[in-house]
Order: sequence, then C-alpha cells, then structure tokens
Amino acid sequence: MGGTQFRVLGPLEVEHAGDAVRVGGLRQRILLTLLALEADRAVPVPRLIDGIWGERPPASAKGQVWICVSGLRRRLAETGAGEVVETRPSGYALRAGRDALDLLRFRDLVAHGRHAAREGRAEEAVGLLRAGAEQWRGPVGAGLDSALLDSAAVRLEEERVAAAEECFDLELGLGRHHGIVGELMGHVAEHPFRERLCAQLMLALYHSGRRADALRVYRDVRVRYTDELGLEPGEKLRALECAILGERTVRPIPLIRTGNAIGARKRVDRTPSHAHSTSVPVLEQEKEWQTN
Repeated sequence: MGGTQFRVLGPLEVEHAGDAVRVGGLRQRILLTLLALEADRAVPVPRLIDGIWGERPPASAKGQVWICVSGLRRRLAETGAGEVVETRPSGYALRAGRDALDLLRFRDLVAHGRHAAREGRAEEAVGLLRAGAEQWRGPVGAGLDSALLDSAAVRLEEERVAAAEECFDLELGLGRHHGIVGELMGHVAEHPFRERLCAQLMLALYHSGRRADALRVYRDVRVRYTDELGLEPGEKLRALECAILGERTVRPIPLIRTGNAIGARKRVDRTPSHAHSTSVPVLEQEKEWQTN
C-alpha cells in the first residue's frame, strides 16, 4: 500500500508517505470512514446509502455512491496510495493492512495486552493497553453528520473505555494508585455512570492517602444517581464506600495477582502475605472489583 495510513479513531485522516491526503466532500469522508471501520470486508451499498443519507436517501443514491467511490479512488491514486478501494460482489471494501489502520492497531494491542494479563505479565499488559489507548485522537466520525457513524462511535467508545478500565485494574494491582488519579478523574467526568471507573477512582484516592476525597467521590456518584436516575448506586459501590468508612474490615492482604485482573473470574488468591514479595493495604471489597 506504499505507506498509506488511515486514521478513524478521531477525525478522519489519511496520510501517504508522510503527507496528508485531503479527502474532499462530506459524502466521500463518510463513505471512507464506513469502509475503514469494516476494513477488508465488503460494505453493502444499502449500508453506505444509509450512512450518507440516513432514512431519506434520494432516488439517485446508488449512482451517487458510485460517483463518490470513483472520486475517492481517483484522489487516492493521485497521491500514490494505489487502488485500495475494491469492488466486491456485495459492495465495496477498503484494503488496509493492520499496520495501515489505527482501529486495527488498537484492537491488536488490546488483545495482546489481555493475553499478557491472563499470563500474569502485568507490566507488559499495561504497556500494551496504554499503547492501544494512544491510537485514539477523539470520537469516531468527529465532524461527520451520519447517524450510522454516531452509532458506530458509541460501540467503539465502549471498547476504548473497557480497555482503559482493565488497564486501571492492573495499575491498581501494581500499586500505582497516585499516578492514575488524574486520568481516572478525567474518565469519570466523561462517563459519570460507569461504576467500575468510579470504584477505581475511589480506590486510587484511598490508597493515595486521600480517604476523604474517596468518600466524596461516592457522595457525588450517589447524588448523580438519585437526581438523574432515581436510583441508588450498585451494591458493589455501596459496599466499597462502607469498607472505606471502616464499617468492614480493612487489613493488609496480598497484592491481587494481576493475571486475574482482566476478564477473569477465578478464585481469589488467598496465599498468606509472607509468600509474596509485595503487599499493600487493600480493602476486602477491592478483591471483588478486581476479579469480576
């Protein structure tokens, strides 16, 4: 592909041999983004029509898609990118290798990070998950008016935040509480109803010696839930608050094995603390958050 890069984890960007490639027109940009999100898979023409025009496409929509594809091919060819938009029996496909598309790099890095975590290689897992997070520059489809892309952006944001939560679990297990407080505050501000993030922020603050701030996070969460949803926070978050208040036992226990931190539902390691080289004060309730 001659060094062509496609970036969709944020505003659409195309680059060839280090130079930016301008993809002209809203319709072309929506079409290319839709193709990139399904890289190497055919996107049916009706789906492209839906992405560009929504529920009220013009009678000429099919022909206009063909014009958009032709114009996109011509523009990419002029810059030396080559024939990367292919016609398939069921539609059109963007031929992009895993090194040429940020979305594929993100998913590969997250998959490798999760594998490393399952094998107990926490440091490596954190590095991979953070490298995956660095692929993001903003919301998918930013600046493009397309309900279909808005829906895709919601799904991909869920992937991004889930990977971030898993990374924070690992870093809490490694004792990096103070270093991730700021990031967690930002994530909670973006996603104020994700209880896992709220719990991670409470734990990071508590283990950084900021018990009052940890309790204040819970109070803010409770106000949001009751005012906006008419609900109380979930049982685990309420139990974590009780643990921090001291209504449940707080005692030194072994650092949770980080191999259990991501996607695992294994029995909690109860090996006596003297059998491990590192122990930190951990709330009893914290074990549930790190293994569920």
